[in-house]
Order: sequence, then structure tokens, then C-alpha cells
Amino acid sequence: MNANGNDCGHDNDRDGFAEWRPPEASDHDGPQRGFAGDAVLVGAHFVRDSTLLAAGNCSERRASAAVMPPLVFLGPSLKRAEAASLITAEFRPPARRGDIYRGLLDGYTTIVLIDGEFHGHPSVWQREIVDALVEGAVVHGASSMGALRAAELHSLGMVGHGRIFAWYRDGVIDGDDEVALTYGPAELDYLALSEPLVNIRATLAAAVPKIITAEEHTMLLEAVRSLYFPNRSFAALLDASPATTWPAVRRDALSRFLVKQRIDQKRLDAIAALTTIASGAAGEPRVRPTPASPPHWYRRERLVAEGFAPRLAALNPAEIARRAGIADDQLQVMRQALSTLFFVGEWARSRGIVATVDDLALERARFPAAAGPLRRVEEALTKRALATAAVRAVATGHDIDSETARRAIILEWAGENGIERPDLCGEKLVDWLVEMTPAYFGYLWHFSVMLIEALELDGCAGRLRSEPLS
Repeated sequence: MNANGNDCGHDNDRDGFAEWRPPEASDHDGPQRGFAGDAVLVGAHFVRDSTLLAAGNCSERRASAAVMPPLVFLGPSLKRAEAASLITAEFRPPARRGDIYRGLLDGYTTIVLIDGEFHGHPSVWQREIVDALVEGAVVHGASSMGALRAAELHSLGMVGHGRIFAWYRDGVIDGDDEVALTYGPAELDYLALSEPLVNIRATLAAAVPKIITAEEHTMLLEAVRSLYFPNRSFAALLDASPATTWPAVRRDALSRFLVKQRIDQKRLDAIAALTTIASGAAGEPRVRPTPASPPHWYRRERLVAEGFAPRLAALNPAEIARRAGIADDQLQVMRQALSTLFFVGEWARSRGIVATVDDLALERARFPAAAGPLRRVEEALTKRALATAAVRAVATGHDIDSETARRAIILEWAGENGIERPDLCGEKLVDWLVEMTPAYFGYLWHFSVMLIEALELDGCAGRLRSEPLS
């Protein structure tokens, strides 16, 4: 078995290889020769032998074992100072799309979504919350965007808190405009400039039957619902509703009630959520979503949401390499290594080869600085462990070195998949396959995605999020 022949009449040297079966692990004496760490096929851990990136330049390391405080996304629902008096947490502004992913990358395992952007910026993606749950985080929601998302995802394990969450969950309300409002900048502590409908709803409900009847409650609520959310307020309720025709004494009574008995339901729910979480009474989710294979576009979309690029068009290998300080020739070496990793993995799966616990432990030891979403890091390590197992087994079974085994595997994979070129065989065919990459053969393989994965394993990807790619 070899990949060195140039005689194209030998059917790519497949004779005898198709009948190969992996030997038992006990048949192999001496140290294991790993796939991802070899000098020729460095895979992601290319700094090991070629020092394309100096380890000293990578500041990111796997999160420490210390427990991270909760990450709370908070805006106008509750004043920051009051929230800080209730819970020790990292507070960030109202969440936008990608902020949950960024929280995961920063190592947070308890995420509290209270406020989020509704207009002007993409809202928090349901998918990122589901991914956070799949990856082991506990995600809470209350008051505003958090209540809405918790009602949508409570059956998958997101923990909802408060009256507004219950209204959404039970179908009492359904529109996102129920919690929407306009507010000032962070410098003004997100000062509310309009009244969210849920607060008006709660206040009017409290006015029945002492101040208004149930029928009047319905009429007043419908009147204010008809207003665009930035225009909603208690003053607008009095000026643009059936109350304008009421006797002065009744109108004044309602006005006094709205001022003195106003219910800030969003604030109350935020307080309840933070108090419960701080006490530890919230507990773990009763259920978690079942991991599923994401659609083909998802991985690139997630990297954009995580901040590796402002848009898909900017997620290209040359720009990523520039930011990471990787020279063109070094980038080509990585491209070939990652392409090879894929082909070897495909062949291994077709043969039913399974990486052992020891294989995976070896890969973890090779990448002590790995930093990224835990599930993604584990998947990347598993791919490399599988390739390590395949190459080791072939090298041992045929008494050849790892690089020869690797190239022979790729040659065999090509033959099994009917990939031939009359002018190429042996080493030249393998070189061509690797150079073309899996994408050429119809696989959903993106070098940009694989490159960031490799940088995450070496602990160097975090700096790519420090500023937008241009």
C-alpha cells in the first residue's frame, strides 16, 4: 500500500487496501503518532512544529475553573444600580443578535436576558439561545425581550420569570410591541420615553372595578393598542380614548389613579427574576433541546453573529489571515492541512473507525489553549482524534509512516468515490485533491470556517473579534 506510484495503470494502488481492517489498539507498540500534531499535516495545531503563530501571541486560554457570575442584559426595565443591589453579575446593554454567542465565547454559563433590541438592530436570535442551552448554559428570560423569548423557548429549557412571561406563554398577549418602548442612551440610564403596553395593561387591570368597569378596561386598552408603540403613554391614554368623553370627575379619578397607582410590570418582573436567580432558587432547566445537525449555512452565520465578521462577504480566509498575522505561504499550508483532515475523516467514517477515549484525551492535551464554544471545540477535537486513529491504524497495519498513511488514505478515498484524472495518479493525484479542497467535490466545506476553528484550538481566535473585520 502506498501513494507514491506514478503508474496510472495500477488503479491508484488500491489492490489490497480495500480489504484493510483496523488492527486492535493493543497491536501498536510505542508512542502514538498523532494526526493533528505532525509536522507535515499540522491540522489546526500548526504552531507545534512550524511556529506559524507564536504561542506567546495568543492571549486567550480555556476559561478557568472558577465559576463565572451571571451575564445580565439590562436596559430600561430596571435601573442598573438597583439591579446590582440584587445580584452580583456582569451587566451588558440590551442584547442584539449575536450577544448570546459572544457571552458563551466569554465563558458565561448563566445568561439572563431581560432587555433586547427590537428596532434599529437585529434582535436576539432564537437559535443562539437554543445553542446556549445545547452547550450547557442556563438561560433565563423576563420582563421584555427576555419574557418573549422565554415564552417561545420554555419547552426547550429556557427559564421564564414573571407575569409578562406568563402572559406570553399562556397566549394572553402575543405581539412583541407589548413590551416595546423608546428610551434614551446608556448615559441617561436608558430613560424610558414611552410606556410599554404591558405596564398599561397591568395598571388598567388594577383599576377594575374601583375606577373603571371591565368593559371600559377593554375599550381603553384597545384604544392605546391602536397607537404606534413610541406614542404610547398614560397621557395618550387619556387624550386618545373613550375617556375623553367622560365627565370631568371620572376622568380626573382615572388620571390620579394612573399617576399614583401606576404598575411598572417590567420592573417588577426584572426584580423577581434577579432575586430568584441570586438566591439559587431558579435551579437547572427541566429539559434541554436535543442537539441536531444545523443547516449548511448556519456555521458561517454563527461566526458572523459572534463578531468574527460584520457580514458574510467579509468572512474570507485572506482577511482572517491578515488579522491573525498569517502570511500567504503559511495560509496555503493550513489550507492543505485542513483539506487533508477532512478527506482522512471522511475515509475513516466510511470504514467505521471510531476514535477512542485515549485518542480524544491526546487531542485535548495537544490543544491546552483551546478557547471557543465548548461544543464546537469538542467537535473539532473529535475530528482530529478520528483522523489520528485512522492514520495510526493504517500506519501500524502496513508498517509505514504517518504521512505515507495519510496520503494513501486520500488516494483510496478518491478511488472509492470515482475521482480520477488520466494525467494524474499517485502523489500527483493526492496533491491535486488536497489543493482543490472538499468544496470542489460538492462538500459544504468552507476554508474560512475551518480556519477560525483551527485558530480557536490554538487559542488565538478571540482577538479576531476585538474589532470588526473590514
